[in-house]
Amino acid sequence: KSQEEITQIEKACELGDKTFKHILNKIKLGVSEKELAYELELFIKKAGADISFPPIVAFGKNSAIPHHKTSYEKLKKNSIVLLDFGVKLNNYCSDMTRTVYFGYPNAEYKKIYQTVLDAQQKTIEYLVSHFGGGRIDSSEVDRVARDYIISKSYPSIPHSLGHGIGLEVHESPRLSPKSKDILKPGMVFTIEPGIYLPDFAGVRIEDVIVFGKTHPHILTKSPRDITLL
Repeated sequence: KSQEEITQIEKACELGDKTFKHILNKIKLGVSEKELAYELELFIKKAGADISFPPIVAFGKNSAIPHHKTSYEKLKKNSIVLLDFGVKLNNYCSDMTRTVYFGYPNAEYKKIYQTVLDAQQKTIEYLVSHFGGGRIDSSEVDRVARDYIISKSYPSIPHSLGHGIGLEVHESPRLSPKSKDILKPGMVFTIEPGIYLPDFAGVRIEDVIVFGKTHPHILTKSPRDITLL
C-alpha cells in the first residue's frame, strides 16, 4: 500500500474505534444481536461511511461460532458479547473484533480471554523483533499464535490468523499455516487469534497492523484488555 492508502485505512480504523466506543453504551439487558448490529451500521452511516461487511454480533454460546450469523438472540446477564465489524471510508476498509463481557465472568472465561490476548501480543512482538531483519513468512507468524494457544491446552484456531486489508476487507497477504506470502513494508493486515469452545464460549481479538517504513504498528486503537459491562 502507498502512504496515501495507509492513511485512508487509518481513517477507517479511527471511525471503527469511535463506533466501538459508541456501541458499548448500547449493550443493555434484553437488547438483541440484530439491534446491536443495526446500531453499529447506523452509527457508521451517519458518519458518512459504510460497513465493510455485515457486522457479526454474537451473545453467549453464539460467540463460539467463528462466523456466527447475527440473530434475534437477546442479551442475558453474565454473557459474552463478541463484536466483529468494519468500516468502509473513501473506498478503504477497516476490520476489528472485540469480545466484552456483560456481567461477572468466571475464572475459565478470564483464562480464555487472557490466552487469546497473549497470543496476539506474542505475535505482534514477533513481528517487531523480526522487522527489517530479513524474510518474514506469514505462515511463521500464524504459527506463533497457533502454537501458543495449543500450548495452553485449547483447540487450534479454526481460521487463518489474519488477512490483508485495503479496498477489499479480505486481500493478500494471507496469514495461515499453508500461506506462501512474505510480509513486506507497506503491507496492511489483520491479526485475529481466537479460541472457540462449542456450547460454552468464544473469544476473538482482531486488530489491523501496518508494516510502516521503520516498524509495525497497530491502526486499531480500541482497548484490548477485557472490558466488563
